Amino acid sequence: MFHLRPFPTLAFALGVFTSLFSVINPTSAAVIFSGLTAGWDRARVRQTAFRASFTATCVMVGFALLGKVVFGVFGFTSLAMRFVGGFLVMWSAFGMLYGEDPHVKDAEGTAREDIAIIPLGIPMLAGPGTISTVMGFIAGLSISEALVLLAAILVNGWLIHLFLLQARWITDRLGPTGTKIVTKLMGLILAAVAMQFLINGVKEVAKEIRNPVVTAES
Repeated sequence: MFHLRPFPTLAFALGVFTSLFSVINPTSAAVIFSGLTAGWDRARVRQTAFRASFTATCVMVGFALLGKVVFGVFGFTSLAMRFVGGFLVMWSAFGMLYGEDPHVKDAEGTAREDIAIIPLGIPMLAGPGTISTVMGFIAGLSISEALVLLAAILVNGWLIHLFLLQARWITDRLGPTGTKIVTKLMGLILAAVAMQFLINGVKEVAKEIRNPVVTAES
């Protein structure tokens, strides 16, 4: 169940939005999208951009709404999800900082006939890192914070659509070097988000150790 707490601060809202934007990295996705749709007519590009952004948004909203159900069915605790999400998001961040752009890897060998759902929607835009970020945030949220998370997802979904529509313009302006710089900056932000997930998890463990639940003797 969600908890009742005061309405979240602007800092929380900005943190959620920035975290999702960083892990999605629509700039890098737009560059890949431009290459995959080269030579396509404008109508087909627009349709593909909409389907890809819609797919990614639905996946994120689905995990945000059903995250609590998943916890209950499989017996997960919110603490476990914080740690799992933290490690997975950190893995994605390290890939962006030191390795190959995951968007490029996901796009390799893709058939050009229909790329909207796979690999664009899943896993390039809504992949393990994105899902882990959503699940990490949803653990222990109040109702108002959950609404902020959903709003951040919808705004990011709209931005994905906008970035994909302007993919060729973005590619021309950034170039390969600019794209790498943006990707590494997003990776740095994402690493900080992952570390915060882990720190919050450690704090919860420490709190449980200091204040263990004592059951009444029968």
